[in-house]
Amino acid sequence: MKMVKRELEELNLMDDFLFFEAVSGEKGEWFCRLLIKAICQRDVRYIQIYPQNMIQGNDTLRHGIRMDLYVDESGSCLYDFEPDKYTDKKLLPKRNRYYRALLDGRLLEAGEEYDKLPDMWTIFILTKDPFGKDRVCYTIKNKIIEEPDTQYEDGAVSLFLYTKGTMGGNKQLTQLLNYLVESKEENAVSEELKELHRYVTRIKRRKEVGVRYMKSWELEKMWRKEAREEGLAEGRELGKRIGIEEGRKMGFEEGRQEGREEGREEGRKEGIGQGRVDTLQEMIFLVLAQKGKIPDEMIKRIQQQKDMDVLERWLHVVLETDVLGEIQEKLCDKVQ
Repeated sequence: MKMVKRELEELNLMDDFLFFEAVSGEKGEWFCRLLIKAICQRDVRYIQIYPQNMIQGNDTLRHGIRMDLYVDESGSCLYDFEPDKYTDKKLLPKRNRYYRALLDGRLLEAGEEYDKLPDMWTIFILTKDPFGKDRVCYTIKNKIIEEPDTQYEDGAVSLFLYTKGTMGGNKQLTQLLNYLVESKEENAVSEELKELHRYVTRIKRRKEVGVRYMKSWELEKMWRKEAREEGLAEGRELGKRIGIEEGRKMGFEEGRQEGREEGREEGRKEGIGQGRVDTLQEMIFLVLAQKGKIPDEMIKRIQQQKDMDVLERWLHVVLETDVLGEIQEKLCDKVQ
């Protein structure tokens, strides 16, 4: 499938790039409060926001995750927002399970009681109906099968929001979803959405945002090309699915045609893993080269790093930071 570049002005808040810019900008906290209020029907005051928050697996061979938006409400409640236009709906329940399990496993210190575990809302915003019932909102909670009227409160809530649903939902939620899908002035039908649209418009007009969008587009093209050549079969959050499915199919086909039966699976995994490491390193060097002369120490550090999750975080650092000295300091911080 040929990639078609869209102009920055054409992007909507369901697009990863614009969503990230909105939650990372000067009104990011206000935007997050608006999301929580409209979707969860909760007014929150003190929050910390973590756009594109990376969590590693238990070791380098385990799958990590990247949350599009992670919000911490003073340690008492967590919110994971996942605007998603691509994931196969069959994968969503287990994806939700894995995200929650990996996050939960990092929330309690040794010796802490389980009642210290904060509540958690996992919110998927989807352009395809995940369950085929045309509902705006599907709410998932654990319950006792034999006693459905008995409360089972584990603090976990999952919401699957269908942006085109017609059943259920409230006015505030449906208006917000309409604007997320098509972030145009005519869909800013409330005072809050009008303020949001003014904010989104300012973001799109900023020169530095246009530069970042151009860089992200070039990196996506490069990643898609590498995915097809290396057959990256496991999928990854950084590429946000651009070319990954094609890479998977091609990688499997080439493996069947060229690999020997004995040891083929082991060799494939090692080759794919090394290919992903090499690609990430090349992408980091490509961006750094545009910022000036790369110090030898930084070159050595990047070349020696083989952890793909660490390299993905470093790529985000070099994309978001313009000064080489600051980048070098942040790379050191990321591996402490």
